[in-house]
Parts: sequence; structure tokens; C-alpha cells
Amino acid sequence: MKRIARAGAILSTMALLCVALAVCIEIFVRSAFRYSFIGVNDLSGLLVAVAVSAAFPIVVTNKSDLVIELLEQRMGADISRALRYIGGWLTFAALLLLCWRIGVTAAEFTASGASTEVVKLPIAPFLWVVTGFIGFAALAQLCLSVGDLGGKPFAGLFFASKFRAVFYLGLAVATLALIALSIAFGDSVKASLRLNNPLVVAGLMFLVMWLAALLVFPLGAVMLLCGVGGLALSLGTMPALNGVATRSIELLSSELLLTIPLFLMMGSFAQTAGLSTDMYRLAHAALGHMRGGLALATVGACAGFGSMTGSSMATSLTVGQAAYPEMRQLGYSPELSTGSIAAGGTLGQIVPPSTVLILYAVLTETSIGDLFIAAAIPAAIIIFTFVVAVMAYVRIYPQSAPAPQPHVRGSLRAALLSIWPSLGLIIFVLGGIYSGLFTVTEAASVGAVGALVLAGLRGKLSMAVFRDLLIETADRTAMIYALIVGGSIFAFFVGVTQLPVVATQAITQLALPGILIIALALFIYILLGMIMDSYAILIITVPVIAPVIVGFGYDLIWWGIVMQMIVEVGLLSPPFGMNCFILKAIAPDVPLTTVFRGVTPFILADLVALVILVSFPILTLWLPAALK
Repeated sequence: MKRIARAGAILSTMALLCVALAVCIEIFVRSAFRYSFIGVNDLSGLLVAVAVSAAFPIVVTNKSDLVIELLEQRMGADISRALRYIGGWLTFAALLLLCWRIGVTAAEFTASGASTEVVKLPIAPFLWVVTGFIGFAALAQLCLSVGDLGGKPFAGLFFASKFRAVFYLGLAVATLALIALSIAFGDSVKASLRLNNPLVVAGLMFLVMWLAALLVFPLGAVMLLCGVGGLALSLGTMPALNGVATRSIELLSSELLLTIPLFLMMGSFAQTAGLSTDMYRLAHAALGHMRGGLALATVGACAGFGSMTGSSMATSLTVGQAAYPEMRQLGYSPELSTGSIAAGGTLGQIVPPSTVLILYAVLTETSIGDLFIAAAIPAAIIIFTFVVAVMAYVRIYPQSAPAPQPHVRGSLRAALLSIWPSLGLIIFVLGGIYSGLFTVTEAASVGAVGALVLAGLRGKLSMAVFRDLLIETADRTAMIYALIVGGSIFAFFVGVTQLPVVATQAITQLALPGILIIALALFIYILLGMIMDSYAILIITVPVIAPVIVGFGYDLIWWGIVMQMIVEVGLLSPPFGMNCFILKAIAPDVPLTTVFRGVTPFILADLVALVILVSFPILTLWLPAALK
């Protein structure tokens, strides 16, 4: 099954690459000959749905579902193993539900002869393939869960920490039972419990969702099942089940969401091509002769490479592997070395193109292009405050950085010559979006194909490396799509209950200044950023917080940038800042307290930038308005 899952992952990413290549050809033909192919969108949407579903089995076999690990270390190994085992069955239930409902829809489309609007392609065969891949993922999870019985997942639980074990397992079983009952017997449960108030249902399901998430259950599966359970209690069982298929198919074939795997692919190929090293070499050549120049170069390289990957952690890890040894060798302090890498990595999620901003755009139905354009000035402000932080730090603590080194003649020119293809690709991709030359999806296609070509021309793509990159991209793609599908269904349920509207009205009636509400929300996001992944934070919070922000008269484009900035502050903040833990993989000899001391100036710089952007929203909103 693992071999089949790997083959499916390779097929998945290859199919997405073919879609990207077809889009690039269409762009060229349209630009050169003023001709557009008919039905490209029809076919690409169906192919994307098949390709994404083909990636689901690899997430199962690699056990790479996104979980919140905040309580796991406190539980102990026995309880954690038992809860992860229960989480496996929860994943199986979610996949089986998806397979069943998409299969039912495929049968209905077969009977009705449903086809695409433009070229009249039959839809049912593609949906049957999607059903097959998701069904295989469910079967793989079933085999894993049954196989895990041999490891006695509950062994030792009732001999140590008996009452704590009973407490956690009781929560897990109660959570599973409540979700199962609400889905299977939604109408009768609703009648017997007299759950006529949708807000009560919303509160109940939010409680269940948070409990399940904190019990290290897979977040995507939890949100899907809680969403369906909530819809069953609110609308009835059949409307809830029908909504699963409709929403899932819509998301799997979404042209907007296609940008996420394509930008992930672009980042993976760029990383393989060694572009992070090139970025660092260029920044080093330009800034290395200044006091603290390598720290500045690290921030600059993170900004450049972050624009290719869109990932904070990947940026910290990749640039850090090149920067940290050289900084330490030249006499930079552990605090400044690790702090500049961890902080620079957070730029990966704010410097466009950012996959997190794409997800935010989908959740809030705002323009991806506007978000990318709006991020340009805030990103420049953050980079500037980081530069000021480094310069102030080395002035206050001169021993943290060596004396300035003389500039090496010709080094900047050599660095520019080696990196110009990479810079050209970044400029072309972002310039194409900002100028309106092509859409964000087309830009992502150009970026993915361009990064692949660069990696190939540099001789970095052996067959083994290429295969591993395809599997890695499929794994990350399916993990994010599982979150999106589950989160979208849960968000639909939240909308049905009118909870966002009621919450907005309740907060408005408190007669608090809007800026106080914003400050409270930002504080909560810092706390969430310490313990959760950015994708998870968006999926869980946006359905509720976005209507509140709009209700107070704030712009969702502005809020998307501000929210992402504050989440990145959480990635640096003790005691759980995730980017700081990434540095332990690069610098295992440096104590975590040293890393936290190193990021403190950058946290202050982030907060200064945040105050500026909250005080002057025009800095975020001016550029999108000016380019329209």
C-alpha cells in the first residue's frame, strides 16, 4: 500500500505539473497570437480534482496529518499513543464519509449525464476516479489502524497515571460518540435533545472541535466530522451529507486553490536548485562589509527565498543551514545568529506569493492578487524594522558581531551573475500579477515550471531527487487540502448557525472602540501562533473573526495582512515559538533560552511594524487601490 501511495503521489504532482505546463502554453499562445484555447478551465478543474485526490493516500501512509501537539508531551507516551490510535480511526471515518458521498454524486452524474459547460466533457468518470483514490486512502488508514493493534496501543495505560488516562480516553470516546451520533441520527438526536437553538449547536460543536483538536486528533478530519455533525443537527442528516459532496468537489477542483500546490512546487524546486544559497551569497556580497552585515544578509536572503517558498519554517531551515555555520565561524554571537535566522524565516509567510494569504483569500472570498499587492509595503516595513533592530543590537552589544570586513571587489557582480535567472523568475511572477499580465493561478504555473527548468539546467534533478520532490509536494498538498475541505465544511456550518452575525452584534452592543477589539484579537492570535500552525489558525478562526472585523468597518484585505503578521510574531514568542524550535535542528548546541533571547529584538521590531500598520491602514490599502 505504501508503494501504491507513493506511485499515486508521483502521479498527483506530475498531473499538476502538466496542468501548469498547459497553462504556460496557453499564456504564450494568448500573448503571441491573441488566441485562447477553448475548454482549458473545464479540463484543468477536473484534472486538478483527480490529482489532489491521488495525493491523499500518501498523507495516510506517511502519517503526516496536521495535529496540535500542545498537550502531547504532558500526556505521556502511553496516552499519546492511544489517542493517536483513536485519531487514526477518526481519519478513516472522515475519508470513508468523503468517499461515500462523492461516490453517490458520481452515480447521480452518471445517471443524469452531467457534463462541463464549455466542451461538454462528462464529469462522472473523473468523480469516479476521485472516489477511487479517496477510497484507497480510507482502506490504507483502515489497514494501518488494524495493524497498529499489534502494537497494543492501549498497553500500559491503566498501570500508570490511571486517572489521567481514564480522563483523556473518556474525552476521546465521548468526542467520537457525539460526532457519530450527530451525523448518523441528526434528526432524531436534534428532536430528543430539543436542540432548536442553532447557537447552542454551534457552541457545542466548537467545544467538541477544540477538545478533539487538543487531544492530538487530525485537525482536518475533526473539522470535517464536526462540521457535518453540526449541519446534521442544524439542517437534518441528508442536507448535511449532500453538502459534504458538493463542497468537497468544489474545493478539489477549485482554480484558486490550485495556486497552493503550484507555489509549493515552485518552492521545492527552488530549494533543490540551491537558490537559497544564491540568495544568501548575494545578500552577503551586498551587506557583508557592514557591522552585523551577515545578520542583515540573512534577513535579506530569507525575504528573497521566502518569496519562492511561502513557508516560514522552510525558509528558516533552508537559509539557516547556509547562514548559521558561516556566522558562527566569523564570530557572531549565538543570540544574533539564531535570532536573525528565526526572525527572517517569518518573512516567508508575508512576502508574496504566500500560500497562507491564498488560503485566507479563499476563506474570506477576497482577491488573492489584491492581498499579494497589499503585502508589498508591509513586507518592506517589516524588513526595514528588522534592519534597524540588527543595527541597534550590534551597537548596544558590540561583541555580538565582528568588526566590519572590507568589501571584496567583484563579489557583488559575481553573485548577481549567478542569481539573475532566479531573480528574473521572481520578478516575472510577481510583476505579472501586479501588472495584470496574468492571473495568480497563471503566475503560480509559470513559477512552478520556471523553477523546475532552473533546477534541471543546474543539474540538480536526478531521477531520485525528482521523485522525492514529487512525493514531498503531494504530501504537503494533500495535508493542506484536507484542512481546507474540513475547515470549509465547518465554516459552512458556522455560517448556517448565524454565529458570526450574533457575535458581531453582541460585540457591537458592548460599545467598545473598534481598536480595542482589534487589540484583543491580536493578543489572542499571538497566543495561537505560539502553539498552532498558520493554516490551522486560519481554518479555525476566520469564519468567526472575519464578520466581526467587517462589522466594525475594517477592510478584510488589511486584516489579512495584519493577522498574518501577528501570527508570525507568535512563531517567535516563548515558550512555544515554533520557528525557534526549528533552529534547534540547525544549531543543536545552542540552548533554547539563547534562541529566545536572540529573537527578542525582532519581536519588538515586529510589534513596531504592527503598530504602524494598525495605525495607518492606508499603508496596506493604498497600493491595491492605486493599481486598479
